[in-house]
Amino acid sequence: MPRSNKFHHQQYPTTLSTPPEFVQVEIGDGAEAAHDELHTQHRIRNLVLVHGTFMGSDGFAVADILESIGNEMGVLKGPLTGAAEKLRAHVKPLTDKVAADIGNFTPEFCGQLQKLVGTDPHIERLSPTWSSQNHHYARADLAARLFHRLTQLQPQPDARTLLWGHSHAGNGFALLTNLLGSDRETRRQFLAACGHTPKTDKQPEHWITVVESLWDLEGPVTWASAVDIVGFGTPVRYGWETQGCGQLIHVLHHRNFEADTPHLTKPLFPPHLPHDVIHAKWGDWVQALGIAGTDVPPPTLLKRDRAVAGIVEQGLVKPGGLKIVPEKIRATCARWATGTRCHADGRNLLLTYQASGERSRLGVPLEESMFGHGVATSEPWLPTHLALVNRALRGRLGD
Repeated sequence: MPRSNKFHHQQYPTTLSTPPEFVQVEIGDGAEAAHDELHTQHRIRNLVLVHGTFMGSDGFAVADILESIGNEMGVLKGPLTGAAEKLRAHVKPLTDKVAADIGNFTPEFCGQLQKLVGTDPHIERLSPTWSSQNHHYARADLAARLFHRLTQLQPQPDARTLLWGHSHAGNGFALLTNLLGSDRETRRQFLAACGHTPKTDKQPEHWITVVESLWDLEGPVTWASAVDIVGFGTPVRYGWETQGCGQLIHVLHHRNFEADTPHLTKPLFPPHLPHDVIHAKWGDWVQALGIAGTDVPPPTLLKRDRAVAGIVEQGLVKPGGLKIVPEKIRATCARWATGTRCHADGRNLLLTYQASGERSRLGVPLEESMFGHGVATSEPWLPTHLALVNRALRGRLGD
């Protein structure tokens, strides 16, 4: 992984720092595993689960918009702010009931994971959760929330913290590694773009913690290497900072498309056949889709999101060659055409799931749920995923 990444974006296609590892998994693989080794061998004291996009407290920015309207119309500020607060309080519990364990970490998932590992490590879902909106600033806010929680957990070499995330939670993790491992000036530029400096008024508590802790810090945070990261189905977006974490593992639902380039997925441009998308013929379609150019910031955060984009998209090559306008669509289609599946940094575990026979509430095979994206958070597959993570933390899976 690179030192001094400075919030730079990954390119398409990526150049891998280590060869990918191809693994076939079955739903019973973790049945007899010693799951307690997460604590006894890998020294994990705390494990924090973080859901991905649209599974949080305000995934579609409805509460943000209500609050913004209230701020513009003084007479309605109280009622609209109250309505926004109620929405944020009730949306996540409702999402847990509706989505269950498909693309979402439920309280039941958390409880099952705790049962598997025993009394250690302590398992928690990030709380308060993040908005889960699909844009740069939302993921920057997640990184700030994670930093705030980590300062409370105080990771140490013999009492580590494992961040276990799904989908764009992994890109919140990527921004976190840059926060933890960057130099002072780089951090200041990022925080200023986010709109949070020592002079900013009325900041949320988690941003206050970030600014007070990092604004004047010269180098990497001392405990950064005691934070391990595993991301399931994380789209390839932001670059990772080697000084900002310990072990970094990407678990990706994948099926080989071409023998000469087995680490690539079938390009998403030209588009896949609908049948192939629905049945996840080539693995996780959503992970391949959610790359640069697919963000949808709300009007209330558009200016701030553009400022953050100026930092996190620095150096991102704008591909050409396609006669499509406008430019943003042309660049996104060209990136989809690269078939990028793997992250440049960390270890990429490319999983071929054997059909389990288990189905979601909607009657869809788990391995095909949410176009291949939902299997990562499904409870029946949890023992297998946990056993895989334990093996990966030991070393290469073939060792």
